Amino acid sequence: MTRDEAYRKLAARCTVKECCVSEVREKLHNWNIARVDEDSIVAQLLEERFIDECRYSRAFVNDQFRFAGWGRIKISYTLRQKSIDSLTISQAVQTIDEEEYRRSLLHILSVKMRSIKALSSQMQGDKLMRFAMSRGFEPQLIRECLKELSLECEGGSEI
Repeated sequence: MTRDEAYRKLAARCTVKECCVSEVREKLHNWNIARVDEDSIVAQLLEERFIDECRYSRAFVNDQFRFAGWGRIKISYTLRQKSIDSLTISQAVQTIDEEEYRRSLLHILSVKMRSIKALSSQMQGDKLMRFAMSRGFEPQLIRECLKELSLECEGGSEI
């Protein structure tokens, strides 16, 4: 594949779906594009705003929160794995409405609570705590929501 073909394919892809620099570089690497050409293609895509890491981060945060039910911790971690800078990540994560975030966690916990077969309220609370933490929600917020659901968990942030 030539440099121009790779550029056209990626430009078309970026008009349909938000992409970050690391995803574009991975594609170019898989297509065996030379490093010099890879750098120039990425620079051109950035200059022409086909790639915008801020826009990508905001879209990623929105999608993962709304559709996958992820919390801020998991979203931030995943964006860091994509080599997005910390400031961009924190700005994107701050776009989540606090009240909606809390309502989402309460909903996720109440749905999961129905499927847990636990002997005691304490055990149920512990299982829900681990579940919500695996989704990337903050331990303190999880505890507050568990109290609203009349459950408690034994463990703290060490779970």
